[in-house]
Amino acid sequence: MVEKKKELYSKRSSMLKDRSLGEPDWLSECRRDAMVNFEELGFPTQHDEDWKYTNLTAVSTKEHVIAEVPNQKLAIDDINSVGFEEVDAHQVIFLNGRLIPELSCLEESSLEVGNLLNGQNNHLVLEHFAKQTDTVGNSLAALNTAFFGDGIFIHVPDRVIEKKPIHLVFVTIAEQVDQFTHPRTLLIAGQDSQATVIESFVGMGEEPYWTNTVTEIVAAENARIQHYKLQQEHVKAHHTGFLFVDQARNSNVTSHSLSFGGRLVRSDAHVRLGGEGCECTLNGLYAVMGDQHVDHHTTIEHAQPHCKSNQLYRGVLDGRSKGVFNGKIIVRQDAQQTDAVQSNKNLLLSRKAEINTKPQLEIDANDVRCTHGATIGQIDEEAVFYLRSRGIQSEEARSLLTYAFVADILENLQVDGWHEPLEEMLFDWVQQAQVE
Repeated sequence: MVEKKKELYSKRSSMLKDRSLGEPDWLSECRRDAMVNFEELGFPTQHDEDWKYTNLTAVSTKEHVIAEVPNQKLAIDDINSVGFEEVDAHQVIFLNGRLIPELSCLEESSLEVGNLLNGQNNHLVLEHFAKQTDTVGNSLAALNTAFFGDGIFIHVPDRVIEKKPIHLVFVTIAEQVDQFTHPRTLLIAGQDSQATVIESFVGMGEEPYWTNTVTEIVAAENARIQHYKLQQEHVKAHHTGFLFVDQARNSNVTSHSLSFGGRLVRSDAHVRLGGEGCECTLNGLYAVMGDQHVDHHTTIEHAQPHCKSNQLYRGVLDGRSKGVFNGKIIVRQDAQQTDAVQSNKNLLLSRKAEINTKPQLEIDANDVRCTHGATIGQIDEEAVFYLRSRGIQSEEARSLLTYAFVADILENLQVDGWHEPLEEMLFDWVQQAQVE
């Protein structure tokens, strides 16, 4: 085992050296520090409380290689085929971690959007890159910092209102076993600015692979940000993703996590309400079947007074699938008049499906309003009987009831042209679950 670890360390060090060639000293140093932190921490195990129900052995024991641009060509029709055709957005395409300019479409706007590596001397990148990311306590975020390739940098200048969404599509075509990518997004929203960013993760290969992504959002005073993450990885894929948000006074950030694909999925969100009057909303929807495993961990830190947060997560599980939800609300001593609400509800379509849910409150202030709740249940057979008595077939009745269970999540989505594809995706999922 010791020799195996030494061998893996040597290979990672060699990959890191290749990745750092030609980069400025500050970035190479940042990568090295992150690699040191990863080697000290190692992969999370089930002995860690936050990973108690998620086993990463399938990832930690593999000799992963950095994904190369595949031989298979990618066309815009391939992107549209997964439900993005109706989304009118600035579109940026990544293939196996590499930016594909010829497929990307950035129409004229006041935004500054570009390859994170090309912006390595930008003062905003220097000021904010890896400053929100917990590379000391989070080994997988540290691994991303060490190995990310063509990341994306988005700057919304002060008082700019961008009505058209920025759609980042990360496509993996796995032509070799156990390849990995480390997508990186840095979004900086200036004062009084508004923008919508969509991150979509799609798998098209047949081999198992690992996506390990980090997104950092910095919201200045009065900024308004809508963030969406759609995870549609291949059924053999492993996906670990981390969202870090830092909010200034009176800013408002909403993030929606939609998870349908992947064999093993872990999505973390860490939000710090660092100024008075901040508002944050985290919504999540996960639908899994077969042997899929999905884990959502959220942490919202109320560091200043008069802030609000709301978390609404819905899960639908079938087959032998497993789900995990752990939502933590932290209220610091100075964060008086905090208003925090958290809800996690789960629908089990199979007796073999399993969910572990754990809402947490850590409150050090005394003038607060904090509520949380979690439920686990099955489809109401009386409701099915009622619908069947109205001439609706059993399968269709169950599909309608399942959709009704998650409808409040989909209704909160504010991207034009996205509702119908997502509804079709959900109904298709329910039909597959019934056949399984």
